[in-house]
Amino acid sequence: MIDIIQIIIESPFLQRAILGALLIAIVAAASGTFLVFRGLSFMASGVAHAALGGTALGIFLQDSGLVPWFDPILGALLFSVLVAAFTGYAGESGITQKMEVAVGVSFALSMSFAVFLMYYIPPYRVPQIWGYLIGDILLLNDLDIIMLGSTTLLLAVITLMFNKEFVYVSVDMEGSTAHGMNARAYHYLMLIVSALAIALATKAVGAILVYAIMVAPAAASNELVKSVRGVIFSVFLIALIAELAGIATSFVVFVSPSAIAGILAALSYILALQIKRLKEKVDVDIDDPALYPDDLKVTWIQSLSHEHEDEHEH
Repeated sequence: MIDIIQIIIESPFLQRAILGALLIAIVAAASGTFLVFRGLSFMASGVAHAALGGTALGIFLQDSGLVPWFDPILGALLFSVLVAAFTGYAGESGITQKMEVAVGVSFALSMSFAVFLMYYIPPYRVPQIWGYLIGDILLLNDLDIIMLGSTTLLLAVITLMFNKEFVYVSVDMEGSTAHGMNARAYHYLMLIVSALAIALATKAVGAILVYAIMVAPAAASNELVKSVRGVIFSVFLIALIAELAGIATSFVVFVSPSAIAGILAALSYILALQIKRLKEKVDVDIDDPALYPDDLKVTWIQSLSHEHEDEHEH
């Protein structure tokens, strides 16, 4: 244990990776939970892939000299917000299917735009775009941590402030509007802040794996935990354990920590389904009358005696 602590202290990149894992777990708990409640699990993948289009735009504007100060991460954030706004506009009526279609269209448009710009970007910078697909939590720099930390803090504060409103909007948007709540504003706020956090998390775990980290723990927790607070807390634990396990495994085996984290997160959902199925089977067995005929017999006799007493009184 002492050796592990010493390695962490002597390795700034490992410190950033652990801090990044903690921040991404908070993002998954605060954002992924409500996206699953809302039926928008695909949005995490859509926003993450939209970041590729934004990154390609940022690199193009830099190398072409049109806007040399435009950082690729700004493009990623811009595209993520546009996807969230477009998705929110499509879902103002509260119909989840329309929002899923909007996410799919945004996904296709962003990826097509990224591929289009690759023909006008120097070849040596193209890997920077594809790097958003894979990601590596061990390569986070100080700026990544600062930006991810700031967005995570903003997301956490907003989620704590409007926790009940987000739950109402996620479960029944039309009902929330009917009760006088400004559901439209909370609807956009939830989507846009989540999109910003997802875009920055993509830099750490990659566009492909951010879907597993953001959605699988929330889906697993939603299968087993009943309360909203319980779901949020369990999502945080599952995401954090998966990411830390990925980092630890990468020091033992030559493998991507993000890949291990994504696999473990996905397995948590499969495990949750199996646990839920076993619990339902046990409940059915317990409720089976064949297991306690004597209790049924007593109940039946008591009901007959009550009926006889009622008839006698009449």
